[in-house]
Amino acid sequence: METNSLLGHNAKLVLVIMAFLLSTNITNSVATSPNRFVANLIHHDSILSPFYNATATIADRANQSLGRSIARLSYLKAATKIETPANVRGLVLAGTGSFLVSMSIGEPQVHQFLYMDTASDLVWLHCIPCTGCHTDNAIFNPSLSSTYYPLPCNYDSYCAEHCNHEKNWCLFLARYADEASATGNFAEEKFTFSIANEGITTARNVLFGCGREINEPNREINGVMGLGYGEESLAKQLGNKFSYCIGNIADRNYMHNRLIIGNGAVLVGGWTPLVIRNDLYYLRFESIKVGHRTLAINPRVFQRTPQGRRGLIIDSGTENTYLIRDAYLALIDTVKEIIGGELRRSFDPQRPTTLCYIGRVNRDLTTFPVVEFHFRGGAFLKWRKENLFETISNTEFCLTVDIANGNMPKDVSAIGAFAQQFHNIGYDLSAQMLYIDRMDCETDLVNYL
Repeated sequence: METNSLLGHNAKLVLVIMAFLLSTNITNSVATSPNRFVANLIHHDSILSPFYNATATIADRANQSLGRSIARLSYLKAATKIETPANVRGLVLAGTGSFLVSMSIGEPQVHQFLYMDTASDLVWLHCIPCTGCHTDNAIFNPSLSSTYYPLPCNYDSYCAEHCNHEKNWCLFLARYADEASATGNFAEEKFTFSIANEGITTARNVLFGCGREINEPNREINGVMGLGYGEESLAKQLGNKFSYCIGNIADRNYMHNRLIIGNGAVLVGGWTPLVIRNDLYYLRFESIKVGHRTLAINPRVFQRTPQGRRGLIIDSGTENTYLIRDAYLALIDTVKEIIGGELRRSFDPQRPTTLCYIGRVNRDLTTFPVVEFHFRGGAFLKWRKENLFETISNTEFCLTVDIANGNMPKDVSAIGAFAQQFHNIGYDLSAQMLYIDRMDCETDLVNYL
């Protein structure tokens, strides 16, 4: 089976990763006893993030967030078009992410920040010796770990075919769209998650890709934690369930975002079926309500075609939400009507298609109605003004929803992190169901832990 490994990059580069992996034996060896694995989720711009920049202005952070969203949408667009045989995974274009998972690998433990990615499968990180790694974070040295096990050439038929005989390594290969590349070996290792009030949980024999050679000058992260539907994803390895709770992205001091993997994942609230194609999680749209008004949007505009066009994806890496034209126009026309002439429109050249205003969200939108995004089965996202609007300067704010065109896909819609704030999102991969519940990650989530 051919596998994908994703590693984030800056917004200018698109990574195409080809990782080849048989489904037999390799992904069924995790031996764990805990019911759940709980980790801190850290937003890219949080004070807890290795990328935190204390000198960055509100505008700097907003523009960087926009850049990550645009790069991510480019990735999703490409991923929807991939057609592969049933037993082979195709090329994957990698985008940047929004949230980092704080965890450790090996024994003794080496702390890592891995991008959480619900649109990729393999866990992939830098390993020493690493040629071309450009990161200020600790790089894992497997030669110092007592629990590291590199898959040998005779592990199975795949490893026999994709083998470094000199080192007796089962290989994965990665190629970038701009001729950059990455290579490494498949291995198993101990993953450790530690969080206050939850203690330490350990998963042994986790399959991951150990990156040894990176030819890409702007690499800034340790790696990616794939939570896609493929058998090698960490979600599949640790029990077919996971959930995450996202709080206030604008608060750089917020410390209560959580990722939970395993049978103890928090699956509460309304449910909706997951439609899984190319390891992307699609949802079936029903309606958008603004206050008591249901917008005139035909659900068919979101239906995915057999050719991979259209469709509505829920994604952990995109920050903004992007809607197909008919839905976007219906929403912004309603927003314009509600705000009316009370606030003056502004134009940001970084966001030529985005609805922006001069003012302050908390001061000027106190009576803005709740917006609900409904899905088949009854689940819905409940958007308050903090979900819908982002402050981009001391005097301006913009809608966090934009039209999916221009440099972004014209036909694929995506629900991003701003829309998922103040919600717990639970994935049951065995049942192919998604659960959505609006909650306070700090005060409400503890009731389920």
